[in-house]
Amino acid sequence: MDDPNETFVVVDKNDKILGYRSRYQCHHDRSIIHRVAGVILFNNKGKILLQKRSLTKDTDPGLYTISTCGHVSRGETYKQAAKRELFEELGISTEIKRFKKFIITVPIETEMEVLFIGKCNGPFKINKDEVTEVDFFSFNQIKDMYPQLTAFAIENFKQMNIISNNS
Repeated sequence: MDDPNETFVVVDKNDKILGYRSRYQCHHDRSIIHRVAGVILFNNKGKILLQKRSLTKDTDPGLYTISTCGHVSRGETYKQAAKRELFEELGISTEIKRFKKFIITVPIETEMEVLFIGKCNGPFKINKDEVTEVDFFSFNQIKDMYPQLTAFAIENFKQMNIISNNS
């Protein structure tokens, strides 16, 4: 179970640090922007790795999301957080490149995200506390999974033009 008292980095719309708040506060107040690092991994066939979130997660349990994502800890860079999450959730270390920084507002929260792109075919050693399964999907398969995707994943795929705003 996620710790509701975990400390998140709170920023303004220009990503300037304003202070720190609890996971619970950040996940229940859309006016609080907090930092997140996400990674989308491609395999050699151009498919994207999605993870199915554990049923114990405090947000979007059991839904599919991008390859890995997580909150940036105090004193950590976005890239450090992304690499930490790759190891914590998927048990891997791989090269990643920054793709884009943007603000995501979903029904319960607002996040300042830096999205990274990488390549990896596996194998993966998933952390069952975070992830129940992973698999690679084509762009068309992802479009067909719309109802099974987290709002966060949908926004990331819109940023990459995989899903249109009209989907």
